Amino acid sequence: MTFIEQFEQIKKKIGKPDTSRLTEDFAVQVNLIDEDCGGAFYVSYQDGVVEIEPYDYHDHTAMVNVKAQDLLGAISGKLDVVGAVMTGKIEVFGNVDHLKAVLALKKPAAKRAPKKTSEEKEPAAKKPAAKKPAAKKTTTKKASAKKADEEK
Repeated sequence: MTFIEQFEQIKKKIGKPDTSRLTEDFAVQVNLIDEDCGGAFYVSYQDGVVEIEPYDYHDHTAMVNVKAQDLLGAISGKLDVVGAVMTGKIEVFGNVDHLKAVLALKKPAAKRAPKKTSEEKEPAAKKPAAKKPAAKKTTTKKASAKKADEEK
């Protein structure tokens, strides 16, 4: 895969950027360090506009060295960015928060509610319990009156 093909795949993965959480301007130069598709591109956010272009950015606020697959994993959320930085999979020079901002540009997928099973959709209608015949209760007055009648 060529650098331009890889760049286009990364740009497509970011899609229409979500800038709602961005609070400051930044310019991050990303250096893809793959042997077969090495090259540089930048992601900048200035004056409310995001640009992603396949060029160097000399006045960057952060520079990142990363393999394309690791960057795609970080963008999609499959790769822990902090862990990758700590282990050296991703090298960051400059403001690490700006790298986090770049990775936060991708809108999270809307969470879908899990499908309900037939048991969850409609709770089973409870059948009314069979009525048991009530035991006859005799009051002490009635019992003593019965005994009195029997004795006579």
